[in-house]
Amino acid sequence: MTTRGTLPVIVAFIALPAVAAPPTTCAQTDVYGKALCAYQMRHFDDAEAGFREIVGRGAKDAETLHATYFLARTEMKRGQWKAASDLLIRIYGLDRAFYDTWSCDFLLGECRKGLGKE
Repeated sequence: MTTRGTLPVIVAFIALPAVAAPPTTCAQTDVYGKALCAYQMRHFDDAEAGFREIVGRGAKDAETLHATYFLARTEMKRGQWKAASDLLIRIYGLDRAFYDTWSCDFLLGECRKGLGKE
């Protein structure tokens, strides 16, 4: 409260909810972009379907590697620890540098905890 002369002036601030912009990937129209958007928006069924489609193609490229990683993360979000572990181990076999850079060892440890194998 502040005063002006002899009369008190009450200053009120109304808190408005912050509205975040959708992730930039949500503007993409390709399968990977749509799946990543779904993952970021916590629509895990749609994310899983998109990532599985890409992984199922069996291409040996960066998109498939990233889709495998996010499929593992999706499985973790759903509590599917064994499936996530298997995907992380697959990443290790495909590209050890990616596995290390993207902290897959940490994620594999989290899966082990989820499975009760600490």
